[in-house]
Order: sequence, then C-alpha cells, then structure tokens
Amino acid sequence: MHSDMPPRRLMRAEAVLAARRRDIAIVLEDTYDPHNMSAVLRTCEALGIQDVHLVAQRGVPARVNKDVAIGAQKWLTLHEHEDAASAIRALRQRAYHIYVSHLSADAIPLPELARPERAAYVFGNERDGVSPDWIEHSDTRFLIPTSGFTGSLNLSVAVALTLYDRLRLHAATDIEAGNLSERERAELRATWYKRLAHGSADLEQTYARYLNDPPTARPSFPNDRNAS
Repeated sequence: MHSDMPPRRLMRAEAVLAARRRDIAIVLEDTYDPHNMSAVLRTCEALGIQDVHLVAQRGVPARVNKDVAIGAQKWLTLHEHEDAASAIRALRQRAYHIYVSHLSADAIPLPELARPERAAYVFGNERDGVSPDWIEHSDTRFLIPTSGFTGSLNLSVAVALTLYDRLRLHAATDIEAGNLSERERAELRATWYKRLAHGSADLEQTYARYLNDPPTARPSFPNDRNAS
C-alpha cells in the first residue's frame, strides 16, 4: 500500500473507470458537422460509453471541434474505419448486435428494442442518413418516435436519447454501471494516468507507482477544480 495520500485526479480516474462500459458502442457514419460529432463524443464520455466508431464512407474523415468536445476524445477509444464494410467486420468480430437508426417501415421504436448482451447503435450523417451497407447488414432497424412536423432529431440529440433509453433499461435490470475486464481497466488506466500528468515527467513517474496498486475510487471533489 502507499503511505502517501493518492493524487485526487487518480481517485477520480478510478471512479470513471469503474463506470465505463463496452457492451454499448456508438457508430457515426460520414458526420459532416464537427459540432454534432464532437457533441456526441462529449455525451458518450459523460455517460460512460468507451467505444465510438467513426466511419468515413465517402472519404471525408471526421474532425473534432475541441471547443465542443472539451477533451472528451482523450478518454474515449475511437475506432476509425474507411468504409461501412470494414466497420461492420470490426463490430461482428466484437460480437455486437447492430442496431441501425433508420426511418423505414419496419423500424422498431426505440423504447421497444430488445437489449442484447452487446449492441452497437449506428447513426448516419445529417443529410443522407446511413449508407445501404448498414441497412443490408443490420440486425435491427430502429427509430426514435416523434410527433412534430419536422419528424427528425439533431444527430447529437438522437444519440443522447438513445443512450439514455439504453442505460435506463440497464439500470432497471440491476446491471452494474461498469463492465470492463481487469485487463481493459489496466490498459485504460495506463493511458489515462499518463494523460493526467499533462506532460510532466515528474507526475508521470509519480502516477506510474499507482498502476499496479490503484487508489480507491472517489467520484468527485466538489471544491477542487484541479482534480480531473
């Protein structure tokens, strides 16, 4: 055990790690608006989703708006794919059930969706929606019910509502918030501790001492803005 008090930011990091989950993933295809894409990253990070897949089906890579994301991308695992086919293969290899957001006649309303053990929720771009490959290879198509004249939602709002619905469902079944394996936690811990040192060699050395004996998780320090 460590004789000194663990750094507060590491205690906060352990609380975040304990809440992280990989049974839910978000997939964004050809997101043209960096504001929307960055808002999605911020939402995913805030709600404990670790994996976001970014698909550049039309050859235009996604760009993060740092003012909107406020650093969320640093704590996520971002998977970049050059097309839908490669993204689908990657999701299948990870045993994800593929849910595609699509306004089709056979789409199931979001609240009625079943909850598989692992699910990836796919969202197309703001103009054209998802590409045909996703429709062909989806396990289920879903929609978020609306009642207004516009009949559609902003991308970042749609993702937020989907995650809220899915996480609320998980909570109702008494599933723990976080579900990373010890190996996954260790890998993220090593990355996060280094980033929390903000380039200081001394802090990196100090934080590295806690990698094999991490501090007790503490979710917040309301009077200390430097804890994260």
